[in-house]
Order: sequence, then structure tokens, then C-alpha cells
Amino acid sequence: MLDNYFGSDINATSEQQRRLLAVQAALELLKATLSDTNDGNGVEYQLKTAEKYVGTLADAIQAAVEKK
Repeated sequence: MLDNYFGSDINATSEQQRRLLAVQAALELLKATLSDTNDGNGVEYQLKTAEKYVGTLADAIQAAVEKK
């Protein structure tokens, strides 16, 4: 979904590549969660929910991956 976000992998720093992977993982989790939800709130609600949590979820994923 975010392939070549920074132009190409060659142009992206390793920090940018790690963050992009964390965001992609967060988006996949949100996509799976929201597509499985039939709560009647509609697409706008689901998009706002995804927007609200994607950064936090990406932070958590990145922290877990980088934990030593």
C-alpha cells in the first residue's frame, strides 16, 4: 500500500524504512479489525477510528520490534 512512499528503498533512510514497516503493519491490523466490524457506524466512523489509532499502533509495533 505504501510501496515507494519515499521514492525508492534506496532513497529512504533505515529509520524511514523501519517506520514505514511499522505503519504498514498498523494499517493491516486496522484494516482487518475494521473490515470485521459490523457495528453500523459506517465508513466515516471507521476512517476516523483508523486515523485516530494508526500512529499509536505504529509506535507500539515499532517499539516492540526494536526492543532489545
